[in-house]
Amino acid sequence: MGNKDKINKISGIISLSTLAVILLGYITGNDSLLGFPNAVILYVLMPSALIWFGTRKNGCGSCNQTYSIQEQDKNN
Repeated sequence: MGNKDKINKISGIISLSTLAVILLGYITGNDSLLGFPNAVILYVLMPSALIWFGTRKNGCGSCNQTYSIQEQDKNN
């Protein structure tokens, strides 16, 4: 497993857990579950979600295509 895959898994787990905390706070009606407002957790959620998105498999992240697929499209 490469470094990119490890970073992807770590950031994915962080994203899902912070999203779960935010949703749990919304469902239960608590404004602060961890000692600070739940909205502050968005400062962790957004960068980790962007890191997860940028480190996905099969290429560039934003378009998620490999070089060979892009070359086939150019030839057509």
